[in-house]
Amino acid sequence: ESLHNPVLEAVLALPADYKTAVYMFYYEGYTTAEIARYQCCREATVRSRLSRARKMLKSMLGGEQR
Repeated sequence: ESLHNPVLEAVLALPADYKTAVYMFYYEGYTTAEIARYQCCREATVRSRLSRARKMLKSMLGGEQR
């Protein structure tokens, strides 16, 4: 059985700060405040990274652009 997961592969292809934020938020269940403490940045920065990462993932996975 193949472990091919296009979504996870796309997440892992993101720039490091985005990848960490997405992984911690969606896969590990951390809050944006917890991620901000881990990444030594403001919570607003984490929210921006998550927003930008979602746009990148949508593009990488062939979703429609708005």
